[in-house]
Amino acid sequence: MQNSEAREYSPVAKLFHWLMAAIIVVAWFVGYYGGAVLHYGVSDAETAQKIWAITLHKSIATTTLFLIVGRLIWRAYHRPPALVDMPDIMKHMTHLGHAALYFLMIAVPVSGWANSSSAGYAIPVAGLFTIPGLGPKNPELTPYLVTAHWFLSWALGLTVLGHLLFALKHHFLDKDSALRSMMPGRSA
Repeated sequence: MQNSEAREYSPVAKLFHWLMAAIIVVAWFVGYYGGAVLHYGVSDAETAQKIWAITLHKSIATTTLFLIVGRLIWRAYHRPPALVDMPDIMKHMTHLGHAALYFLMIAVPVSGWANSSSAGYAIPVAGLFTIPGLGPKNPELTPYLVTAHWFLSWALGLTVLGHLLFALKHHFLDKDSALRSMMPGRSA
């Protein structure tokens, strides 16, 4: 299906989109590596590597908290282009998918922040400064927050993958402007 009307996002919207996409993907893989591949107590070297990976993960991932606030403010004053030449059910599913992405882009870093807070660990932001905990140290709560962060992180990873696959579907199967409209420096 070829669109009769081209969609085009603003350069600021594209910057938020691609910057957050890169940060989320890198933070997800570093978090997976530090949380699932490395283990405490196997050796001093692996414990040190795990601490390094988790600290790096937090330092990268916390930047999304600031970016999502900026993105939401931008979005409140700059509406995205309308969905065109798309069945109503597909438009509805697209809106639900984007709502899930926004929810998870907030829930994942906040659950990680709460997890670190309950465990009594610092929350670094891009290696520049730390943010205060969301509450006092509470080791009894930590296992539940670890689990919540794990499930939310997987939900985000799968939602991002679905987002990518649907963008590719639009481009290669539907042959519409959805993917081109978000490409940096490109016009739809």
